[in-house]
Amino acid sequence: MALAHGKVNPLNLLGQRRLSYIPPHFSTIILENKQLNIIDQWIYFNLNSRYCIKLTQVLDTNRKLVSAIVIGIEDPKELTMFGLSCPFLHKNK
Repeated sequence: MALAHGKVNPLNLLGQRRLSYIPPHFSTIILENKQLNIIDQWIYFNLNSRYCIKLTQVLDTNRKLVSAIVIGIEDPKELTMFGLSCPFLHKNK
């Protein structure tokens, strides 16, 4: 259970939850360059599994090199929850 629900994750206590690399078995999503600290904090408090956030460069639709964020999450269900629930990913209309 996540910190948002009042349960402490043992991986947080050991400092093993956020990784410095994305292992091949992680599910990933690539986002345009958003507010990295806010997204990291949201993942930390609302999800349970291990994760990694990396800055990278990708080609956009005009074939220009732009900066982006790659987020890898160990549990694919939590990646779906992140995509649907994180308010910082969706533009307010």
